[in-house]
Amino acid sequence: MKVKILKKIVIFFSIILISVAAFNLWTSLQFRVLHKGQPHQTGIKNPYEKTTKIKWAKTAIHLHTNEIWYTPLRNSSEEILEIYRNFGYKILAFTDYGKITKPNSSDPVLISGYEWGRNLKKRHLTILGPEKVESDFFPLYSSLDNIQWEINVQKEKGSFVVVNHPTLYNGFTLSELERLSGYDAIEVLSPYGDIFKYWDELLSQGIHSFCMSGDDLHYLPKAEYVKITSKTHGLREKLTLLFAEKGEALTRYILLNTDSYEQDDILKALKSGNYACVRKLKRNLDDPKLKSFYLKNGNEVHFEFEDTPFFVEFIGVDGQVLHSLVNQKAGFYKAKPKDFYVRIQALLPTGTVFSNPFYVNSNE
Repeated sequence: MKVKILKKIVIFFSIILISVAAFNLWTSLQFRVLHKGQPHQTGIKNPYEKTTKIKWAKTAIHLHTNEIWYTPLRNSSEEILEIYRNFGYKILAFTDYGKITKPNSSDPVLISGYEWGRNLKKRHLTILGPEKVESDFFPLYSSLDNIQWEINVQKEKGSFVVVNHPTLYNGFTLSELERLSGYDAIEVLSPYGDIFKYWDELLSQGIHSFCMSGDDLHYLPKAEYVKITSKTHGLREKLTLLFAEKGEALTRYILLNTDSYEQDDILKALKSGNYACVRKLKRNLDDPKLKSFYLKNGNEVHFEFEDTPFFVEFIGVDGQVLHSLVNQKAGFYKAKPKDFYVRIQALLPTGTVFSNPFYVNSNE
């Protein structure tokens, strides 16, 4: 009797798996756009050109909650809101899988978003600014043509699109990123590995993208959430320890310049690249304090910090260090005619700060 029941269960799930695979095969042929491998056109020479009313607002956009049925033991949006507020965050975006999670909050301000993609290869996108979730037609596998189709759909709707954690399960190789177009940013700083080499290789080819820095929060560190709740779960605590690399919360974020905390203004600022990427050494350290990145006289790339960096490097084509300064709060690099782009990276006592690229000799 037990054998018969087991056989029925196996047959039932086999039928489901075959049905899902057949559906995925059909959709992968129907919903695709041939990637042309064309360089991204940005039109942005200086991402920090616009002067905004709000300067360097601490922002986190890749956060997961317990709102999805298969992630019930993760932290609640209320817990995450309170803890991130306590650490000085001004803007958050919850990016649950295929669901917009947006409780009422004015501190921190919330913008709508979700993480697209359930495929086995972990080809995920962060989608910011949508009014509703677009269906994921590729539950098992998505080709580059399928990904390009999805990016095009999101861009037509005015969303800000980020390619998430490219090196996780080797989801996006460098050659694949070279062939995609239309995304706004790449998650250069992630718990799954930093990809500056990828980013510089793409920028050097004229394939534009902004930097993104995200915690990809799955579980808050236990030391933080026990401060605000008496409802702890033994299993959740075990999962927190098991996924320790995902417990590096409150260390990767962006500093955003925006005219207001309205979602439209936040999206405009993101799309223009008017922000910096940050990776703190430890969450309880003081935040690195940035005063300005700016372009002067057409080819002078400037920086200014409140704290004194150990060093600041100006990075160009192929990731080459064009110029470096030691123990200086302010300084600049005068770009040469051969410098297609210049970006800044600075090591401070509590973390590292990265600018988006300046296209000092671009005709875009």
